[in-house]
Amino acid sequence: MIDLASLPLLKGRKALVTGIANDQSIAWGCAKAFRLLGADLAITYLNEKAKPYVEPLARSLDASILLPLDLRVDGQLEAVFETLRKDWGSLDLVLHSIAFAPKDDLQGRVVDCSKEGFGLAMELSCWSFIRMAKLAEPLMSRGGALFTHDLLWLPDGGRALQHDGAGEGRASKRRRATWPPSWGRRAFGSTRSRRGRSRPGRRPA
Repeated sequence: MIDLASLPLLKGRKALVTGIANDQSIAWGCAKAFRLLGADLAITYLNEKAKPYVEPLARSLDASILLPLDLRVDGQLEAVFETLRKDWGSLDLVLHSIAFAPKDDLQGRVVDCSKEGFGLAMELSCWSFIRMAKLAEPLMSRGGALFTHDLLWLPDGGRALQHDGAGEGRASKRRRATWPPSWGRRAFGSTRSRRGRSRPGRRPA
């Protein structure tokens, strides 16, 4: 088996990882992989309640930047990228691992979803990915990559389609991430996209 630590493919690269809630989060696995390959990390946490769970993980990976990021708070996403600009001056990788829908809209079918809940799910789960790309663009002068995922994890560890408001937001985000002509070549270089698959394990947050 190849020792990935011996292949520092991301040495000198800067990676922003969002959406870590605890050590079961998909974003946590991605952060470990980025670090193993040599990347310097910036990690975000949702709020002060989540910070005690995320901060030790960030410390274990020697993350040089740890910041709060609640997409419902105006200006917080912009503040994250402003910090990256000041501290790093450049950015190579962005992982968007965030999805949200109001609790009431997670209980039923898509046709039962409220207008407000559907709009909020789209804004936080999908539009925020596009917004991140926009903010990352000036920092990716040598090109870069943005990652996202749209898996639903069930209590038994399986995977299935999600037929509620959050599922629609995830599906829309996937569509944006896999429609290269909409992105443009100015900062990101090639507009080719690639879809991958994560295999189910223990349920992440």
